[in-house]
Formats: sequence, structure tokens, C-alpha cells
Amino acid sequence: MSSLKNKRIVIKLGSSTLTNGSKNLDRAHMLEIVRTVHKLKEQGAEVILVSSGAIAAGREFLNHVQLPKEVRFKQMLASIGQVKLIEQWESLFSIYDLKVGQILITRADLDNRDRYLNARDTLFALLEMGIIPIINENDAVCVSEIKVGDNDNLAALSGVLVEADLVILLTDQKGLYSSDPRKDPNAKLITTVEKIDEHIIEIAGGSGTSLGTGGMATKIKAAKTATEAGVKMIIASGENPLAILDLVQGKGVGTTFEPSKTPILARKSWISSATRAAGSLVLDEGAVKAIVSRGSSLLPKGIVRVEKEFLRGATVQLKDLDGKVIARGLTRYSSEELSLIIKHDSKDIESILGFTHGDVAVHRDDLVLVDK
Repeated sequence: MSSLKNKRIVIKLGSSTLTNGSKNLDRAHMLEIVRTVHKLKEQGAEVILVSSGAIAAGREFLNHVQLPKEVRFKQMLASIGQVKLIEQWESLFSIYDLKVGQILITRADLDNRDRYLNARDTLFALLEMGIIPIINENDAVCVSEIKVGDNDNLAALSGVLVEADLVILLTDQKGLYSSDPRKDPNAKLITTVEKIDEHIIEIAGGSGTSLGTGGMATKIKAAKTATEAGVKMIIASGENPLAILDLVQGKGVGTTFEPSKTPILARKSWISSATRAAGSLVLDEGAVKAIVSRGSSLLPKGIVRVEKEFLRGATVQLKDLDGKVIARGLTRYSSEELSLIIKHDSKDIESILGFTHGDVAVHRDDLVLVDK
């Protein structure tokens, strides 16, 4: 078995994996996961867990009492469950003399560059000290506007955050199939995906299937986020945690998504995958061509229309005249300021606004092309 020295591995554990199909956390199954992580660390790997299960743990602690369906009661369950879940992990890892640290993240932490870097620094400090970070979305305070949305994408974003070598999504399926294996007896497991194209997205079945939160489609979206940043991803069954040991060696059963051969740089990866677009800029044909073909920055003169309101420094989508998104970037002017300077030469910005933040609306260094 080859060494995993200095390999950084993110493992995502869904609620179905932690409960093993029951209503309660399956401690024996969780212990198998802990034993597997211990073996990975013995081989020199750094391991980060993205753990679901807080709400399940909260329900268990309250003896599955019937609660109103209001969001605040789910948040209450998450608040209770986060304590019980991390207690359980701490207890199990202590059997192997391993220490854990909890990181609770919201979309707002990823949207804000300073908070993104702070989270990254904390994770690196934990890894440096040999402590296993356990990441979860902060569901106790999250509302839809600030949620990452699912732990598949949280795992991918975490992989990007820590520059992981591999992200493993453990689910109730062995991987991505050519069609739904529960309906088609001839469905075949796709073992390797070199590039996520329209065909791969189509066979994932769209969102809302029963293959977990948001279905297989969310896992493909997560894989796209990870691979574009140069991180390999594997989707595999969580039924036997020890199978992870084979997966990290390039063996075992699952679907491997190969990383891009031209990965996005770290800052651009943050713009591409971690931030949420606050608005859009519609560009004329000349501006689109300059950005796509010549690697240019976006000048105010090439903007036809500003959509939605946003502040300076926000992430915006750049669209062509047909509404197709061609890029994402950080704007150097607010929507109000841009509305005044669009279609004007850069030399006129100061005379129009009374000040200038530079000649460009979105600088090339703050811009990422969208591969559709």
C-alpha cells in the first residue's frame, strides 16, 4: 500500500451514512469510520470530515418528539444536535487518542473574503496540530439566504478551501450510474469521469431525486466545483467505511471525477465556487469577445445593462445579450455607480462620478470564465 504522507483528504458523511438507515446515530458504524480515519492518519494523511447528522442527533436526544414544522424548531434541533454529535465524535476518536475540532460554516463565511481566509487559517492550524476538523453547516442560525444548501457542496467547497488532494462523498449509492439502477436493471456504474459535460449532468437525473439531499445532481455540482479547482472527487457507498482505504489508493468501487488539467487559481476558485452572485452585468458583443477570446478586463463601455442592486466588491455574473452567463467576477463599482458610467469611456468615470476606483468595472484578475 502506497504512502499517503501529506495527502489531504476530505470525507463527507451524510445522515444516512451516520444513522445506517435507522432513526438514530449508529455508534458502531461511526466507530468504523473513526477506525478508518485512524488508519489513514497512520499512513500520513491529513483528514477533514464534513459531517451531517446534527438534526438527527437532536431528534434522538429529544426522543423523537413531534415538533411543529417551522424552521425555528429545525434550528433548535440543530442547536441541540450539534452538541450531541460533536460529543459523540470526540468520544469515539478519543478511543484512538485522536483529537477533534468543530468548524460551523455558513454561506456568509464563504462569500466574505476575510472570513473565508480566517476559516482556511483555522483549518490549517488544526491540521498542523494533528487535530481532525469536523465541518458542518451552522443550521442553528442558517436561513435559506445564507445556507450553502447541502453537505455535498459544503464538502467540495471545503476541499477547495484546504486545497485537498481528494474529496470523498459517502452516500447510499455506489456511485454515478448510466441510468437509475433502481429502475433500470441494465444500469452500469460509471467508474471514471474525465470531464463533467451535459451528458453527465443529464444522467444524474436532475435535482430532487431520492439519492440524498437534492439527489445525485447536487453531487455532480459538487464534483464540478472540486474538479475545476484541481481537486479529485469520488462518490461511493458509505455502507462499509473501510472501503475508503481502497478508494484513496485508486481501487475499490465508486465513481472518480478527475481534476481539471488546468485548475483555477485559489483566489479565482473562491470567486467561481464559494461566492454567491449578487447581480448581473449584460455585455455587448465586443466586450464578450474581449473577455472570452483575448483575456481582457471588463470596461464600463462594454456594459449594456445592470441587473439587481449590489455594492462595490460584490460578485456579479457577466452575461451576453442572449442572457448566457460567460463569466463571474468582483465588481469595482456598485450597481448605482455602474448605472451612471455604463457605455462611457473609462476616461470619463471621474468626471461622471466625482471619483474613480480605476478604469475597469471588473479586472481580469478578479474574473473567472464560466465553462458551460
